[in-house]
Amino acid sequence: MHDASQRTCDILLRGGIVFDGLGNPGMCADVAITDERIVAIGELDDWHGATEVSVEGLCVAPAFIDIHTHADFSLNHHPEQLSVLYQGVSTQVGGNCGICVGLIDDTPLFRQEQRWLKPHGVEIRWRSFREYLQQLDELGLGTNYIALCGHGTIRKKVMGFQKRPPEPNELDAMRHEVALCMEAGARGFSTGLEYVPNSYADVDEIVALAKVASQYGGFYTTHLRSEGDYLVECVEEAIQIAERAEIPLQLAHHKAEGRHNWGKVHQTLLRVSQAVEQGQDVMLDVYPYTAYQTSMAVACLPHWAIEGEPNEVLARFTDPDSRQRIIAEMRARADDWERTIIGSTPHNREFQGLSVAHAARVAGKEPAEFVLDLLAEAGGHVGVAWFNMSEEDLRTVLRYPLTMVGSDGLGYDPHKHKDERPHPRSYGSFPRVLRKYVREEGTISLEEAIFKMTGLPSARLKLFDRGVLQPTAYADIVVFDYATISDHSTFDHPHQLSTGVVHLLINGHWTIRDGVYTGARAGRVLR
Repeated sequence: MHDASQRTCDILLRGGIVFDGLGNPGMCADVAITDERIVAIGELDDWHGATEVSVEGLCVAPAFIDIHTHADFSLNHHPEQLSVLYQGVSTQVGGNCGICVGLIDDTPLFRQEQRWLKPHGVEIRWRSFREYLQQLDELGLGTNYIALCGHGTIRKKVMGFQKRPPEPNELDAMRHEVALCMEAGARGFSTGLEYVPNSYADVDEIVALAKVASQYGGFYTTHLRSEGDYLVECVEEAIQIAERAEIPLQLAHHKAEGRHNWGKVHQTLLRVSQAVEQGQDVMLDVYPYTAYQTSMAVACLPHWAIEGEPNEVLARFTDPDSRQRIIAEMRARADDWERTIIGSTPHNREFQGLSVAHAARVAGKEPAEFVLDLLAEAGGHVGVAWFNMSEEDLRTVLRYPLTMVGSDGLGYDPHKHKDERPHPRSYGSFPRVLRKYVREEGTISLEEAIFKMTGLPSARLKLFDRGVLQPTAYADIVVFDYATISDHSTFDHPHQLSTGVVHLLINGHWTIRDGVYTGARAGRVLR
C-alpha cells in the first residue's frame, strides 16, 4: 500500500482501528501523513514520523462530511466553526434550501438574509458569487466549505417577490446566474420550495435551471414543497424534475411532519428505490432529531399569509380583516402548541425555549393571537422548533442504504453566541448518530454510520480524494473514542459541545488534538 523506499512522514497515527469510509469493517493499522495527504496505511513498523501519536483503542476514520448545512450564514463572523469541529466534521456543504448568502447584496431586497449577518458585524462587500468564495478563502476557515447555487436567492434577485412564471428574459437571467455560480465552483443547485419566493416556481422553471447545473456536472438538492400532507406527491415532483433535467437528485432532511403523516416514508423510500432501479441517481439525507426548526411564520401561519414582500406580510398581522382570517385558520388546524418551542427571537429573549402554549399563558393571550403579536414585534423573524416527527420514521430513513447524515445546522461558538437558541443539531448531529443509533440502539452498524458520514456524501459530491482513508487522499481524519463519543446539546441547553473526538486533522493540520481546539483554520473552499 506504499512505496517501500519511503519510510518517513510528518505524522504517524499508530495502532488505531481504521475505517476506510467505504462501509468496510475497521482494521488495526497505522496511518502515515505527509503535508496534506495520506501516504500509507497498514503495518508501518519500519516507518518514522516527525510526530508519532498512539491511537490504540480509538477509531480512525475519514473526517465527517456534512452534506446539508446553512454554514454560509455563520462562516463570515465565526470562521472557526467550533460546534462543527467538535463533531468531527471537516467539510460542510452550504447554500441549501434555495438560500445562498454568496448571491445576496446590500439592498433592501435581501434584508431577510441580512438579519443573520449584520448583527454580527458582517458587511456585504462581495459583488459576485465568485468574489464571495474568494473572501471566504482569504478569511481562513475552520472547515472545508462546498457551495451550492440557491434557486430562491436567484429568483429574488431577478424577479423580486413576484408570484408568476418568469418571462423568457427573466428565465434567461436566472439561467445565467446558475451558470456563473457553477463556473465559480458551486457543486450543485438547491431549492427550498416551501419558502417564498421559491414556492412560486413551477416545475418547468426548476427543470430549466437544474439543466444548467447538470451541464456543469452538478446535482439537484431540494427542500420539498411539503414534508407533511403532500410528502408523497412532492417526492414524485422532485423525481420528475431530476429525470427531465437529467441531474442527480438529493432529497433534503427527509421526514414526514405531523402525526397523521407518520409512516409515509415507507412510500417515499419505495419510490426512491423504483427510480434508482430505473436508472436515476437519487439519494437522501437526514438529521437525527424528531423536531425540526424553521421560521415561526412558515411553520404556524397559513401559506397565503406569508406571500409577498416582507412589509406586506407584516401588514397582515395587524390589519383587522387579515388578522382575524389568519387566527381563524390557525385555530382550525388545532396545532399542538405545547410541542412548539420558541427558538431565537432577539426582540423577546424571555420567550426563548418556552413552548408557544407556555409563552402565551405568560403573555396572557390565546396562542394564535400570541404568535401573530410575537411575529409583528420581531419583524416576522422568529425561530421555532416543532416536535412532530416520528422516531420510528427517523430510524427507517437512517437505515435506508442511500441515506447520508446531514445536520441542517450551522457553526456556533458556545460563548459568543450564548444568547441564541439554535437547534441542537448544530452541535450534536454526528456524535448523536454514533451514540444513540449505533452504540446504544444498534439501528445501524458503526461502519454503516461512518459510510453515511463520509464515503456516501463524498460520492455525491464527487470528492474522490476526500471522505475515504487511502493513500493519496487528503488527510481529513477524525480519531474518536467509540465508547464515549456523545452529543450534549439539548433544546433547553443548546450550547454544549460534543465530546469524544480526540483528534481532528483537516488538510493534514491538527485542528483538534487531545480533545482541544488548536486554533488552526486549515479549511478551504473546495471548488
